[in-house]
Amino acid sequence: MLIEDITAEADDFSDLFDQVPGGPIWELDTFKNLVDHTTGAVGRVVSSEKEPAGSHEFHFWGADDALTLDIGHIVVAFSEEAAVIGVVDEPRRFSDMRSFLDDYFDRRMELALPEEGPTNRPEILVFSVNVLATKHLRKDVQSNRPAINGPVFFATSDSIGYALGVAGFDGHKIPALMHTNGNFVRGADGNPEKDTNGYDKFQKTPLYLDENYLLGPEAGHANWTGQSGLATKTSHALFLTSSIFQTLEREGTRVAALMFNVKGPDLMWLDKPAIAPEGLEEAYANAKWKGLNEDHLNAYASLDLEPKPFSNLRIFAPFKPGGVPNSHSDLVNLSGFSDHKHLNTSRNMPGEVEHVYPILWSLKPLLQMPHRIFDRMDLDDKLSGFIYELREIGIESIDQLTAQFNKIEAELATPDENGRTRDNWRGHHVATIRKARNRFNGLADKFAGLIANGQVDYGKQPQVDQEFSDQELRVVDISACNTNVQELIVTNTINRVWKMAEKSNMGVDKLIVFVDELNKYAPAGGEGGLRDTLVDIAARGRHLNVVLLGAQQFRSKVDGEILGNCGTSFYGRIGDEEIINAAYRSISETQKQELLGLAKGRMLIRHAHYRSPLFGTFPYPPTLPGIYGQRVFGGENGPVGDPVDGLMNLLRQHMGDGAPHKRDVQAIADGLEGEHIELVRLKINQVLANSQNNRTNPWKMMQRELANQQAQRNLR
Repeated sequence: MLIEDITAEADDFSDLFDQVPGGPIWELDTFKNLVDHTTGAVGRVVSSEKEPAGSHEFHFWGADDALTLDIGHIVVAFSEEAAVIGVVDEPRRFSDMRSFLDDYFDRRMELALPEEGPTNRPEILVFSVNVLATKHLRKDVQSNRPAINGPVFFATSDSIGYALGVAGFDGHKIPALMHTNGNFVRGADGNPEKDTNGYDKFQKTPLYLDENYLLGPEAGHANWTGQSGLATKTSHALFLTSSIFQTLEREGTRVAALMFNVKGPDLMWLDKPAIAPEGLEEAYANAKWKGLNEDHLNAYASLDLEPKPFSNLRIFAPFKPGGVPNSHSDLVNLSGFSDHKHLNTSRNMPGEVEHVYPILWSLKPLLQMPHRIFDRMDLDDKLSGFIYELREIGIESIDQLTAQFNKIEAELATPDENGRTRDNWRGHHVATIRKARNRFNGLADKFAGLIANGQVDYGKQPQVDQEFSDQELRVVDISACNTNVQELIVTNTINRVWKMAEKSNMGVDKLIVFVDELNKYAPAGGEGGLRDTLVDIAARGRHLNVVLLGAQQFRSKVDGEILGNCGTSFYGRIGDEEIINAAYRSISETQKQELLGLAKGRMLIRHAHYRSPLFGTFPYPPTLPGIYGQRVFGGENGPVGDPVDGLMNLLRQHMGDGAPHKRDVQAIADGLEGEHIELVRLKINQVLANSQNNRTNPWKMMQRELANQQAQRNLR
């Protein structure tokens, strides 16, 4: 029997629905847009004594011709006066065999029969369905009645939107993923449309997140779990961040993001488009970057997003070991800093450092957190008391500390009137003082590249923990730093930003903080300053407009309080040793098995509005991936970005819309090597950073310097 014949011959359920005025319930106006009538019924709800239909789960057998029906698809069945929408879960195939042995003997018998035997043993394919929502005929009635034996249809996009509660969102819709169903997209003639490969197009529906349940105040935060390199955690985090930026920009809400780059050049080129700009097509091709295909672009269009990079990117990085500037009179002056080759970052090529800034600390902030810089066994009460004494007398730099130690030792070595030397200074024993000096002497190696000998004056240089600007993406590059430096920068930066949020002076309405390897900074059962801060952000951040986006390989290793306050979770491919943990108890066994071999670009999502997790896909992020960005713009694969771009960025920064056209700058710089153009940019940048004259004209200055370089080129 064909599935189209179900409604005609299955009088046992069609008669029941005829009790509803207007004919079968699925043809009523209330439900007509929920089901794919063109495809028709693809199965029939079935229940039994052992497996009855419930308000949260029901079963149906699939028609023989419903070949596209599979796990993760969304279907619609019906109860009395209500439509029941659910996601397909476990498929099972039944026959009337009592054991495998019966089939073995039957098959031996069939071998002796003609090829076209008179009988074929019947089989039935039964799917389990997790209910997402139930819609009653009346808007004022909430129905949870189980589906009754009757036809099952593919859900339409309208049906999926209703089931996920999109109409009831308190905040704006944030596009997150695309859901693919088993029914086809049909043209005006009723035939399936074709994709770029010539296959019939499947129905795709955007999966949205409620802004108020992602960014607060109702709930907040998001978390990604999956194996490194396979789960596409960072890629989707970037895609979602871009989605948030674009959505809130349209709504007039100021938003910024703070991210920590912990792996190579992952987040170093987020201002470079995934689509090769004019003039760089060959460079992108040489880097082996395939770019966004038509399917990706269609996905962006369906989600009402643009595949554009982050236009307001700032990158911060500490210095390389041995690269910290020398102090002069107990001061390291970073005003007009331009020596980017000494920064511990992969983004240091001429023309690509316009928005790359240094991180450098004096001793002062370290004295405020001795538990972060000294081993626990060393930091006893005596050493802690001495450090407190140093803070009280105003020690703020290593140069000052060295002078203070010399002064203390001189005082201790000076005999009193009786010719005896003292064994303590201000109540601190000489052994404690010597121990402290020994431990402080080790800081230069332990935190190489981060700590200056003198005090640090940033001048007009942006700082990593200052107020944010609208649409700013701030990346802290710690990928090449040792573990001590990494932990100290992450801890101090997040703590400072959190204090800004508590004082309501972040500079934006919403701030996203993305932390990779979350299990490292907030481990389950762990303790410490950053763990406590992250727990506090997870609990109170949504009320203070700070959102924590965290990612890790092992969800089970992350502090439970953080996960418990997370309103949205994404799962990529997960290993079998991890997925058996209790952290995944809300995911069905079928979904767990899917996660073991999930393809890149596909994720399972749980959100506060969704009654059951859903699978979805997402296009490539709108930015050039780090490894390809390094090849194109970092000098690893031949051509790099135009050095004139660095000059243009500088002019736009200081002149805005009054900056000259790029072709005018190129005309003057024509024939100069990239290194000479970069020298011009560095010189002008330093002059402008130190200038107190707001009337200084960067363009005139640049014309003079470029002319000087041209004259020197003619002499070379």
